[in-house]
Formats: sequence, structure tokens, C-alpha cells
Amino acid sequence: MTDFANLPAADPASLGIDPTRLARVDSRMAQAVANGEVPGVVTVLLRHGHVAHVSSHGYLDAERQTPLPLDALFRMYSQTKPVTAALTMQLQEEGLFYVDEPITKWLPEFENRQVLSPLDPPNKVRGQGLLLGQTVPMTRQITIRDLLTMTSGLPSFGNIPSAMFPLLEPVWKGTGFGPTDNGVSDPDVVHEDLIKAMAQLPNARQPGAAWEYAMDFDVLTVLLERASGQNLDELFQERIFGPLGVEGCGFYCPPQDAGRLVTNHVWDANGAVIPMERPEDSEKVRESVGRQISGNGLFGGVLMTPAAYTRFAAMLLNGGELDGQRVLGRKTIELMTANHVGALCGTEIDLTGPGFGFGFGYAVRNRIAGTAYPGSIGTYGWGGAAGTWFFVDPAENLAGLFFTHVFLYQFNPVAYLETDFEKGVYEALV
Repeated sequence: MTDFANLPAADPASLGIDPTRLARVDSRMAQAVANGEVPGVVTVLLRHGHVAHVSSHGYLDAERQTPLPLDALFRMYSQTKPVTAALTMQLQEEGLFYVDEPITKWLPEFENRQVLSPLDPPNKVRGQGLLLGQTVPMTRQITIRDLLTMTSGLPSFGNIPSAMFPLLEPVWKGTGFGPTDNGVSDPDVVHEDLIKAMAQLPNARQPGAAWEYAMDFDVLTVLLERASGQNLDELFQERIFGPLGVEGCGFYCPPQDAGRLVTNHVWDANGAVIPMERPEDSEKVRESVGRQISGNGLFGGVLMTPAAYTRFAAMLLNGGELDGQRVLGRKTIELMTANHVGALCGTEIDLTGPGFGFGFGYAVRNRIAGTAYPGSIGTYGWGGAAGTWFFVDPAENLAGLFFTHVFLYQFNPVAYLETDFEKGVYEALV
């Protein structure tokens, strides 16, 4: 193991990691592939600035059984958010905006918004409140902070009555997550038009009232593009990937690199992992209407290799600097990865299991008691809809990264391989 991600490697034992226990984690990954739980998996472990472990098992495509290389391109989906958040904080450092400014400064489409008022019991099912004009004025404007913390109150499939779902169809259609998409991204409008459609709907809640998974980072994407005058792909290349020395990553895959793009898989009716979207069929290679660039992770999000995301995690773990290139200030990272939702709405998030709050684009672990696996308070990270996950633990000077490619992996009750990886890593520390 030499020079993975252009980072120094070291023997796990010299970094305070039990090699036997770490091997047990890797055996679990290999067995998962052999069992057909996942088509392939890449895992990486950093400690004290060194690569302690990197391993690949399985295939780019479960049926074709092409070996999964370490330079494979993975759809990061929602794991695009941490990169978007880092970019946002970099722009705040430069004075382009402050997180408590209203988004209407750049997105006037969101002025004069209404909020759904509480529905009476019959209408909670029938969803007639919106159709009857049952709304109230917004008590304050949505801010950039609301978008970063996902507390804007924007409507989503999780916070409005199911009878209202057709109203969201123009907003989500073709993203891969719409009711009729079947997981495949094939939009017929450009991304900004989806956000303009969102602006025509009332909020589901008042800003700051609750943490909810919605299109906050998609709205943030358009804001960043308007404020900077560049699209998000250009901003990632210039401000994140360039300083990190990362090449070949972005929101689209050049045709010559399609052989490294993983096939997106899904479970069939019998629970077997089967191909869902291959590179030759993917909008990520051929493009459709315009370039669909979502800092939220819709359309598959940004495409990154394990080495590229490892360098991003190493930068975070190193206080914002890597190989002499500073991407963020050390204290900015502390601000970005603090638990902000506790102060905003007094709750933990409901997507990661117990013990997590949320910062600016990152889940943040806020307790150990009552949770299911070991770790450290203050650990932060996030995952993507195809099963990717990463975590950064400043207290242990540790980062772990997990990559697979099964759409909606984390929402299958029997799929918890990324948790097995993180749990095993902590159990290997000495």
C-alpha cells in the first residue's frame, strides 16, 4: 500500500490500530460481496495523517463482474452536500455573503412566501388545506443558514400530506427521486427550473421550526451560482478539487472515463442486487437537457473516486489544509461541523439513528449513551443514496470512508454494511 490518494501510508499498528481486528472488518466486506449483499465495496481508513487501510472487493457491475478498481467513479448523491457546504463556507470567508442573510437577496422568486397552516384531522389525510388556501404568512425569510442546516421548511414528500404529492411532481421529476422516476435520472428541464417550480409552492413549515430532508441544498446550489456567477461544477473544480490536487471528478463523466463509472444497482423483488443504470445508459455520460448540477445530490450528485473523497476528508481532518494548500480556516471547520439544530429547533435528526444533530451539511454525533456502536462526540460526516458514507473524528484524528453502489441502500432494513465498517474501525482502536 503506497501513495493511495497521494497520502503517506503507515502500518496500522504504528497508528494505534489493531491489525487483527482491522482484518476482521475487511473480511466482513469481502463476505458481503460473496453473499451478494453488495456488488462491490471500497473502504479507506486514515489516522494521524496516514492511510492505515485501503481495500476493494467485488465488481463495477454485479452481472458483468468487472473488478472494482480503486479509481472507480462513484455517484456521491447526498454525499455531495459536505463538499457544497465547504464551498459555501469558503465563500463566506471571502465575504461574498454571511449565512444569516436572507436568500431573497439572490433568489427573489422566494419573496412573500406562505406557509401551510396546521391541518384539521380530516384534511391531514385528504390534503385539501393547500387547495383551500389554508396558509399563513411566513414569520421571517429563509436564510442561507436555514438551507445549510436543512431547517428551511421547504415542502418535501416527508412533510406534506400524500394527497399533495402531485404538486411536488414538477419539482422532483427526472431527478431520480420523483414518484415516477424509478431511481433513474432523466430530466427534461434544467435544474434551475425545478427550483423556480419549488418557489411557487408554500413552505410546509416556518423556517427554523424543524430539521427535515428537502431540497435545501438544491436551492443553495442556485444561490451559489447566482452569487458567484459560476456554475457549481466550475466552483468545485476551481475552489475544492484544484487546491486538493484532485482530477477527473465532477458532475459528469467524460465518455473516455465511462469504463470507471460504477453501474448503479437496486434490489429486485427477491432481494437480489441487479443493475439499474449502466454507464452506457446514464445521463451522467450522455447528458440530457443541459447539465444537471445539484449540490444536494439529485441526479446522482458529483462523481468522485475513493481517493478524491479521501483527500477531501484528509483536508477536513487536517484543519482545512492539505499539502500546503489551504481550503478552509480551522475555526471555520469547527463552525461548520458544530451541532446547529439543537440550538435551532431542539431535536436530533431522524435519518441517522439516535445520537446525531446536524451542522452545515454534516451529521454531528452529540452523544454516545443510548446509541448502538462506539465512537466519539463531535464526529461528523454524511452519506449518499447509493450507500456511500464517510466520517471524520477529530478526537481520534481518524477518518473512515465507505463506498458501494446500490440505490437507496441505507433504506433497506437488512443493509447496514457501512455501520459494520464504522463499528469495526472503532473496535480496532487500541
